[in-house]
Amino acid sequence: ILVRGYRQSSNPTVWDLVATLTTAGDGTETTTTIGETTTTLASDPWDPVEPAIEVDRLKLKTDGIRINRNDLPDIDFGTDAETAIGRLVASFGDPTEDTRWQLSTDKYGVCAGDPERIVIFGTFAAVVTKPGGTEIFNGYRQDLSFGDAAHPAASMETLSGLALSDTVATLREIYQSQDVTFENDPRLGEIFRVTSTSGTLLLWGPVEGTEDGDRVLGIYGPDECGR
Repeated sequence: ILVRGYRQSSNPTVWDLVATLTTAGDGTETTTTIGETTTTLASDPWDPVEPAIEVDRLKLKTDGIRINRNDLPDIDFGTDAETAIGRLVASFGDPTEDTRWQLSTDKYGVCAGDPERIVIFGTFAAVVTKPGGTEIFNGYRQDLSFGDAAHPAASMETLSGLALSDTVATLREIYQSQDVTFENDPRLGEIFRVTSTSGTLLLWGPVEGTEDGDRVLGIYGPDECGR
């Protein structure tokens, strides 16, 4: 079995691309590294892509961000990162944080071992990945723990109107035609999940608890890994 993967070097922007061959014989397995090259993933700054879009026209949805303007396409998962992040820069200004390229931290839904770049605007984290060498917008997490709740991006809500700090009662009311369930996540604690009647995950995120007065702490699109 031939497996290729990245291994981070001592330089945080450089990864070793390793190919490993595993063979089985006589009930044993032998793993041999058959080749190694060094790959540098550049982290260029993001230029704004005009026009600026009012925050009340940006709506979180299952597969990206709806732009409620007839002259602009949505920022769907798979949109080239230069355009997707550029539109957010034009709308919100420079990111408050940019991790630049790194191996997945297993915090933003990217598969372990894959390169990720997380670009944060206040409470909103845009997930950029690089499948096949093409940089694309591939996920988001809107979370009160990421940054200043007074940042304009914190006002982004879902197509149906759910926003950060809404109550669990509001969450249930907004998505009463869908299935709203709660469970414990080993990393995040109590979370909600909104699924369609056919079982498709639409949105999820952390909550304070499951009582009506508890707050929604985060709104996440489905993770890139396993989507």
